[in-house]
Amino acid sequence: MRKSIAAAAIVTILVAGGGVACATGAFDTWSDSRALADGCGGMVDASVMKRTLGAERVSGKQLGDLGCRAYDPDGRASVTVTVERGPRPASVVQHARQILSKDPESLLVPVGGGWPALVTAAGGGESYATALLPCGTQKPGLQKAAGDSLVLGLTAVQAESGGRIQQRREATAELVTRALEQAAAKHGCALPDVGEPKVSSGAFEVLKEPGATTGTCRNTGVAGYEAPADAAAPVEQCVLADPGGARTHRLAAYYGPYPDAPRRDPSRSPDDYRGTSGANGPTSWTTASCPSGEALFTSTALLPRPIGSDEARRAFRAFAVESARRYGCGAPHALKSDEPHEPTSGRGGGGAR
Repeated sequence: MRKSIAAAAIVTILVAGGGVACATGAFDTWSDSRALADGCGGMVDASVMKRTLGAERVSGKQLGDLGCRAYDPDGRASVTVTVERGPRPASVVQHARQILSKDPESLLVPVGGGWPALVTAAGGGESYATALLPCGTQKPGLQKAAGDSLVLGLTAVQAESGGRIQQRREATAELVTRALEQAAAKHGCALPDVGEPKVSSGAFEVLKEPGATTGTCRNTGVAGYEAPADAAAPVEQCVLADPGGARTHRLAAYYGPYPDAPRRDPSRSPDDYRGTSGANGPTSWTTASCPSGEALFTSTALLPRPIGSDEARRAFRAFAVESARRYGCGAPHALKSDEPHEPTSGRGGGGAR
């Protein structure tokens, strides 16, 4: 009899405990969903974050007026989104480290599908994306503002580091396109005609021989690593290489507000990027007049003894001309000559340019 009573008591406790656990789980789900909706306003989808980043739970919170953070309360996975609108968004400078990175995995790759966005797959399970949406074409009933752009930045952290570069790029593309779509709707900015994101596989990973480049390194006449040329993306990059495949120069084109990233980078030399064109040690630059404002084209040496300066200068000139033509810009200014130089270490903290 005593055993029966004890057994019944144990069953009662177990059932009650299970009910508490079930109720707790249901409350967590409800609380997380509400926090995510209040904090991110639809810019982050919990199911996508669970599938692409490995999150178990997804909650959220606002980050002042600039964006939100979605995160797993019990884990490492998170998505941080910043949204700024205006002619010179400060986030371009705040994210200069990611935008100017020279690490092959961290180079910006176009999302594709007509989306004005780029993604990276940096080490440690952290990826970055940036997007630019001109807001000159407003939805009815909303005030127009000259020189008005919406810049979105997104940092995604996986629950566990690792994974294929292409898989991480595609996951980040899915996250940033959703966030941009929601931000555009909120701010009354019209999206261009876009389709499914199509992040090119192998970007900046495959060495192309001289004359075989068809993307961002097209017509440079030098071997290099490239991404697809995509005029919807506000940044373009090409990495020149020597015959052995060693990366020698990073070429970049910045449109809209993105020239502020190199120009206002705290680690740059104070003599960099002055005037319409110039050269300073390992850095050369030129500019062009574009519908979105002045574009900036830069070349940075990556090796102490890179390919000959004349060859590199011709390649840089070809890169700038090709990029400017894609974006409907005028011809870039003539390049100024530069002497042989050392790489960026020891100049202004050695930051990327």
